[in-house]
Amino acid sequence: MKQDDSTRQDNPKRSRVWLILLLILICVLIGLWIWFTPSGFWGKVNALGYSVCHQITPRSFVLGDSQSPLCARCAGMYLGALVTLIAHFIWGKHGKFPPLWILIFLGLGLLAFALDGLNSAAGLILPSVSFYQTTNLTRLITGLAVGLGIGSVLAPIFNQTLWHKWLSSSAYEKGYRFPLLIAVLGIVGWAVYSQLPVFFYVSNLLMGLGILLTLWVIHTTLASFILKRNNTVKQWRDLVLPGLLGFVMVLAQIGLISLARYLLTGTWEPVVL
Repeated sequence: MKQDDSTRQDNPKRSRVWLILLLILICVLIGLWIWFTPSGFWGKVNALGYSVCHQITPRSFVLGDSQSPLCARCAGMYLGALVTLIAHFIWGKHGKFPPLWILIFLGLGLLAFALDGLNSAAGLILPSVSFYQTTNLTRLITGLAVGLGIGSVLAPIFNQTLWHKWLSSSAYEKGYRFPLLIAVLGIVGWAVYSQLPVFFYVSNLLMGLGILLTLWVIHTTLASFILKRNNTVKQWRDLVLPGLLGFVMVLAQIGLISLARYLLTGTWEPVVL
């Protein structure tokens, strides 16, 4: 009994030590990232996109001298994932995957994404092989479709891995939710494609947030296994330790990929065709 009591007392102490170490590491990584990335607020936003996207200018949305941090396809993907993940977190701790008919729909979206990407690559390398003219609109639409799929799969995995009591149901069991989500993504897509200044800058910020949230959900899920804390989270504050470790992993991924790309290209500029 005494040994058990001692163990219980040590655990909070270890957690506090880990918490302090992770916070220090996060500050160091953010400091290094701010120091080495391009100056200015939009320079930092573009640096986020630099770690996950080629940022080719003709395939991105541009307003005046400003370019989105992500190409049209990646913009759709991360915005779609952002909206879908937030919706799932609002709807509850649903741990079941979508019904079969929705999975088929999401699979078709992934297929359209792949075909549009291959067609775009074919048009670049062998124009005679291209079946149609890929545009930023087709890139954005297929990206949103994949983002919807990413969020719809990641959210249940996150919930059933982290939460002590997750709901054995799909967030889409209420029939209006999936069409509602598609409608919201349609509005987001219209706002991005319109390139109106008010939407352009807001969507750029949301793209950066979409990158961070998507990667955070993935890495926090992995962190729960590393810390052996899967299915132990009873409330959001219990998520602090795996959440911070997940954020450290996100920062490390962004930093390492950015470093590798910069060493290869010698520039923070987009890839040139």
